[in-house]
Amino acid sequence: MSPARRGEAGYSLVALLAAVAIMMVMMAAAVPSWRYVMKNDAEEELLFRGGEIADAVARYQRRNGNALPPSLEVLVKGKFLRRAYKDPMVKHGRWRFLRPGESVGPITPPEGAPGSSTTTTTTTTTTRPSAFPQSETMLGGFQGVASTSTEKSLRVFNGRKRYNEWLFLPGQPRIVGRPMGPRLPQPGGAFPTPRPPSTGGARP
Repeated sequence: MSPARRGEAGYSLVALLAAVAIMMVMMAAAVPSWRYVMKNDAEEELLFRGGEIADAVARYQRRNGNALPPSLEVLVKGKFLRRAYKDPMVKHGRWRFLRPGESVGPITPPEGAPGSSTTTTTTTTTTRPSAFPQSETMLGGFQGVASTSTEKSLRVFNGRKRYNEWLFLPGQPRIVGRPMGPRLPQPGGAFPTPRPPSTGGARP
């Protein structure tokens, strides 16, 4: 092989190694971004599913003299709930069912929300009250659900920052706050567009 060809081959090898190194750096930077996106999507789904179940419990109570449903399947069979939604924050999908008499605790608005003691521009909030009044009589069955995940959340829900503390109950206000914070870059260097907190609207 001539010296010129050997030089070209050496240059090509160096260029290839540099390209591989750049790709590895980009992939390493993209991992936190994709984890954030996946967690954000699962969190939005938790807000939707939990809200749907809470409202289905309220509808069931209105139809059945304030009695509480014994299971999600009963809500589905009675057409109060579209399907038996699973907890999107855990692989097994099982909810923590809130029973009558269980302590719920106070609802603390996130910082910057109306009624809080301090105001900050780093948090956006949305309040979605249930369309159904909370029942005064709770006998048997379950009155709501909460996630079984103890992971810290991206958003603040009713002042709570862990998913197992997000309680979805009929008639309870649903105050969602989201710290803006630094945004993580997506692959290619772009930043994800901030999404507004889920309002629990209808799904197809």
